[in-house]
Amino acid sequence: MKKLHLGCGLVTPEDWINLDGSWNARLAKSPTLKKILGRLRIVPIEQTTILWNPKIVIHDVRKPLPFESLSIDAIYASHLLEHLYLVEAKCLLQDCFRVLSPGGVVRMVVPDLRSIALNYVNQISSIDSVKSDQLEVNPADRMNRQMLFRSATPPSGNIVYRLYSALNDFHTHKWMYDANSLIKYFRWAGFEDVEEMDFLHSRIENIQIVEQADRV
Repeated sequence: MKKLHLGCGLVTPEDWINLDGSWNARLAKSPTLKKILGRLRIVPIEQTTILWNPKIVIHDVRKPLPFESLSIDAIYASHLLEHLYLVEAKCLLQDCFRVLSPGGVVRMVVPDLRSIALNYVNQISSIDSVKSDQLEVNPADRMNRQMLFRSATPPSGNIVYRLYSALNDFHTHKWMYDANSLIKYFRWAGFEDVEEMDFLHSRIENIQIVEQADRV
């Protein structure tokens, strides 16, 4: 089977086509440049010590996938779709449908908006406003952190580092989904037999190679 892992990050099994468009993935192909940028503090020094697979296919998923139509048997992505604006996410789903072979499977993991909202509602229901003020992290702040739309502070440092932070904005969340909305957009893109499935419960064989418990 020809299997595609979108936004693979550090999870790059050999029998998958591992694709990522992040700066870290790009710099993995130029280790000397990566070290120089780290020493100049243009790239956070801790990022330069992370070992990325230099065999990753570099591609921006906001552009059409570099594969022929009907050529991929399985597609997997974890915590990728929410980093795209909704219109970009819909285009990606359409392109996944285009490259998928007949009977192929697409599986995508995203943060659960319903779970985040229920956690917030349950927390504010269980404490009064006075106690909430005394909490180290109140329910509203916790919900904002879980949504990951923006950090609590703006980018700091020199002009080059602030530019790097702006270019790295892909890491923030743009749109959130619950099961119903994600199923809706999958069907809109042309997929059939769409359903929510539990951790490691998938029609993709050996899904445990790419699916990690701390990401679900």
